[in-house]
Amino acid sequence: MAATGTRQSARARARAANQAVIAARRVRDEANMVSLTDYFAAADAIEAARLTMARAISDIRDREGTVTAAAALAGITLGDARKLLALLVDTNDGTGPSKDNGDAGAVESP
Repeated sequence: MAATGTRQSARARARAANQAVIAARRVRDEANMVSLTDYFAAADAIEAARLTMARAISDIRDREGTVTAAAALAGITLGDARKLLALLVDTNDGTGPSKDNGDAGAVESP
């Protein structure tokens, strides 16, 4: 009879250990969901900020005539300015002409 009792006790300990593992996983999953929600909210805010930056560079370029001038005024590299302007082209969805023509054909004003 002792063997049966020992087996049942071992099964009970195994079930308890498994339940503890499952409970710990549930706690980690809930904490991870909170962290992921924060992460994606921040990513959305960054994306919105980059689009705002891109529109500002585009507006400056339209007023000044070149991407080079817009980049210089914003204090960023020409490559960074072009990357920002590319965001506007990507959001254009091909429904209209792109405003990003770089510096091609532009005349620098003194």
